[in-house]
Amino acid sequence: MKKIIILALGLVLFLGTGFYVYKNYYKWPWFSNLNPGGGKFERKENKLEKYDFDSLKKRGGIGSDIKIEGETVDVNIRRLNAIKATLPKKKQKLAQSILNKSMTWKSEIFSFQSNGKKISGMINTPMTPMSNKMPAIIMIRGFAEGEGYYSGSGTWKVADELAKNGYVTVSLDFLGYGLSNNESADSLEARFEKVESVMDLIESVKRLPYVDSSKIGIWAHSNGGQIALSTLEVSSADYPTVLWAPMTNPFPQSVLDTADSGTSGDPIRKLISDFGKRYDPRRYAVENYYQWIEAPVIIHQGTADVWCNVDWQQEVVNKLKALGKSATLYVYQGDDHNLKNSWNQVVGQDIGFFNSILKK
Repeated sequence: MKKIIILALGLVLFLGTGFYVYKNYYKWPWFSNLNPGGGKFERKENKLEKYDFDSLKKRGGIGSDIKIEGETVDVNIRRLNAIKATLPKKKQKLAQSILNKSMTWKSEIFSFQSNGKKISGMINTPMTPMSNKMPAIIMIRGFAEGEGYYSGSGTWKVADELAKNGYVTVSLDFLGYGLSNNESADSLEARFEKVESVMDLIESVKRLPYVDSSKIGIWAHSNGGQIALSTLEVSSADYPTVLWAPMTNPFPQSVLDTADSGTSGDPIRKLISDFGKRYDPRRYAVENYYQWIEAPVIIHQGTADVWCNVDWQQEVVNKLKALGKSATLYVYQGDDHNLKNSWNQVVGQDIGFFNSILKK
């Protein structure tokens, strides 16, 4: 009887230990790469390691052929409405004719490949002889809701002004938007993979026969600013870059700041906590790699912006200058996140900046 009790206790202890290991193996650093499956433990890949800045730098950009998908119907409607807004009611019918005459560029939906996935966007091509190679500006938008999204959203107005001035402008949708394939179900991977998307787009644009591959610039807004800076770092390329109200709050604080202060923000806080247990967040943080930037950067920031603030941008510029980099901050009193009040001034300044470097 005593032996039976000992055996029973041993079995309970064995099963209990096994269940505990099964539920908690991922918490132990020495056990973190093991995964139960098929009756044995198998290595579990730390899938986000390939997105740390050292890995992205080694990977580089991978180009593919750019495919034209069709016309920019949604943006054309907005272009037309913008002209109508400037005309009296009696002359509304003239809007289409005015738009046709003003369009000195061709605007189309395009797609390219990144990591085997299709990503779409909008490309504006000035109507100049294709034998004349033109400079190109990569346009990187900020955050956008999926509902009501259209290719060119967040960039088309500035892209049109640049196209008028002889620049090929290329606005990407990112995965999960437009005609693109779905983004990763992992919200952090969906964030990190955007840098690869931009790097691959740049290399794809360089393949276009009418683009001067030595004259590439970047324009970015809001969250796109963080992506742009990351791209400059991992590429160490001299792409002149303009940032409108960039999200330069350090990672992962920039993600935590988007979490609701109540219980609805708990999943985001847990996500970042779990990420920190498996990875070193410093290796994914743009502010730790400013020394890799080799391009001139200008930043525009409004003082009434509720999302980004002047102090963040001043700190970025100060750090870049301390490293001997070319960086300038322009501050606009009372202006918002989209620089609405100073829009014409800012766009004119951007065109002058790009012209001084890319049209020498």
